[in-house]
Amino acid sequence: MKKINSVILHRIVEKRYGRLKKRLDNEIIEPAWGWGFRVAISVILPTILSIYTGNHDFFWMIVAAETVSIVELKGSAGLRSRLLIAALSFSVLFTVIGSLVGLSPYLAVLLLFPVAFATGLMKNLGDWGLALALNIYLFYLIASNHPTHSLPELMERTAYVALGGLWAMAVGIFSFSFLPQGKPYRRTIAHIWLAVEQLVTLVANSWDTKAKRSSVRAIYLKEKDIRKAIDESIAQFSALYSSKQNQKNKTDQQLSYARRCASLASLQIISVAELSEKLFKEDLDPLFKAQIFSILKVLEQMANRLGFFFYTTKDEEFLLIQSRLKRLEQFLELLSKMPDATKQNSQDLVLHIRRFSRLVNISLETISGNKEGRIFQQYSLWQTLNILHPKHLIHNFRQFINFDNLTLKYALRMAIAAMLSYLIGVLYLPEHSYWVPLTTIIVTQPFFGATLKRGIERSIGTVAGVVVGGLLLMLPFAFAIRYMLIFFGAILMIYNLRKNYAWAAFFISLFLIGLMSTGDEVERSLILERIMATFIGGAISVVSGFVLFPSWDKKLLPNYLTQAIAANYHYFVHLFYDLAEESADQASWVQFKIAAESSNSNAYDSLNRYLTEPKYREKSQAPAYFTAITYNIRITRELNFYQDDKEAEDTQKRVDNRNTYSVIPLLTKIHSLFQQSIGLLEQRYKLDMQINWTNEKSIKSTLAPTEHQWQCVERLYLELKALNAGLNH
Repeated sequence: MKKINSVILHRIVEKRYGRLKKRLDNEIIEPAWGWGFRVAISVILPTILSIYTGNHDFFWMIVAAETVSIVELKGSAGLRSRLLIAALSFSVLFTVIGSLVGLSPYLAVLLLFPVAFATGLMKNLGDWGLALALNIYLFYLIASNHPTHSLPELMERTAYVALGGLWAMAVGIFSFSFLPQGKPYRRTIAHIWLAVEQLVTLVANSWDTKAKRSSVRAIYLKEKDIRKAIDESIAQFSALYSSKQNQKNKTDQQLSYARRCASLASLQIISVAELSEKLFKEDLDPLFKAQIFSILKVLEQMANRLGFFFYTTKDEEFLLIQSRLKRLEQFLELLSKMPDATKQNSQDLVLHIRRFSRLVNISLETISGNKEGRIFQQYSLWQTLNILHPKHLIHNFRQFINFDNLTLKYALRMAIAAMLSYLIGVLYLPEHSYWVPLTTIIVTQPFFGATLKRGIERSIGTVAGVVVGGLLLMLPFAFAIRYMLIFFGAILMIYNLRKNYAWAAFFISLFLIGLMSTGDEVERSLILERIMATFIGGAISVVSGFVLFPSWDKKLLPNYLTQAIAANYHYFVHLFYDLAEESADQASWVQFKIAAESSNSNAYDSLNRYLTEPKYREKSQAPAYFTAITYNIRITRELNFYQDDKEAEDTQKRVDNRNTYSVIPLLTKIHSLFQQSIGLLEQRYKLDMQINWTNEKSIKSTLAPTEHQWQCVERLYLELKALNAGLNH
């Protein structure tokens, strides 16, 4: 009995240790703890000054330190510096504006409309745009709720805000100045490799006789995660690799190539998944299955260690990957001696595994041995001044004024809802009237389902947070507890911000309770006001999402589907046709690949939102949409597989080549099917993809598809034919 208990205890400890190790490993790649500590350090100093001096004006310094430090610092040092400067500038500017217009509460309510509308449009700038928007509407709301009545008072308040922002900016710059030059870029590539690892795990599980076979949907979701990681990397470091480009920064060029290798490596695993499905239909030796499973587990380990190698560049990680490469060769040699290895699908599967191995080797060679200086050492005086070059402002302004229909509706809805919330706050909660519109702005999302989910999570988190915070301050040593609420609340709200918004709202409330409590306890009226403001603001957000310019995916989904098919068409034309106006850019095929995969992802996300919309809305077309999106995803994959063969150039020796003329009839049929499918959707849903079908183009004379590529084209035709048939019915 004791032996059984010890075994159970050992398993529990081992499981908990594994979870802890995985969490710590993830923190190496996604430093949420570091971000949280940066916020806490920025906030705690002005908080201590406020408590010890008894000067309540330090409140403005605390808020400025929090909002500036809450901007997530990603990308190059230049981008990070510009984000901090922008956050500080917006904080000071809208403190002044809010303090002046707050003298007339109803004028402040009216002017909230353009402020909220502008912050809604900042969604076009991505995650960091939303963080900067916080500095705008938060300071406008708080300052207008506490207006100044004299110029000296305004100057003093502005000085406190500037000091708090400067302190947070100094902490932020210090946090990345001593990083190796390529580390921010390498972190984004590490994310890609770790996403590849998750995909390999699913594919490997299908070969495990003791595990349940992974579904097609599960594999595609992991494929989407890889696409998301690549998109985030490109958003932070936009230059795509091209052998013709002459980048001044050699490190960035090498890392751009390494990112390209990671993307192509994911394509090999998707090919392995496709071939695995074909092999499962054949009668295979259990030993052969076990050997494939072992090989895929080695690939999983390689992807995992590559993720950490790209982040740390430690020699021990390099040696671990080298040992896995040697083990892989040994396993492949054993596999080649098995009878089932002679099957065509088995040979193709091994081909893609070897391509994966080669891409791993190239990735190692690309960055190993590089000596990187610290970030602060890489910036001369001129480079530092160039951070504020007007071209960056012009680029961001162009992104900001992208008035697409969806973003415009979202910005208008948020502006009207925020203005109504502020009016209610001014009338019924004058002491903290900004709490109501603040909740409304934060909860409001572009789509109804996301708004409802965010509203529920914020309400639950806020109520729990203010109740727990109030109870904690009733305990002995409330003075010390107040510091702990502020410090750990700041850290844990950041840690949970992307993981679980309900917990983030809980810790935000703890932070605010510690910040706004008077003396050593919190007033009961403050708790009630906070809860009431949250419920009112959340309710207004949900109702406005339903009645004010709602964005229902019942109407959006056909457009997303048509855009996805059109993106595949442009990808297809680029690979097989010569266009008069198209420049010969070797990197451009990657751009078409990115556009096609992102469009597929948008269509898939739209379908999921469509299924969660209110039940009374018709869902009978959902299966047809799902089938069409599935076919379109497969079309993208076939185009990727075709180009992958061209890039690898390792199938020429074992297959017969075909000339250009033999493939012309099939390509013509594919082009016609694309035109029919897109034209049908345009006519049915009154859309316009602005495709010039009469544009002069001719099939590339250099085409010489291998047998493997020919099969890709044939499968492409069959998938497109099935898609067209489904759309017609």
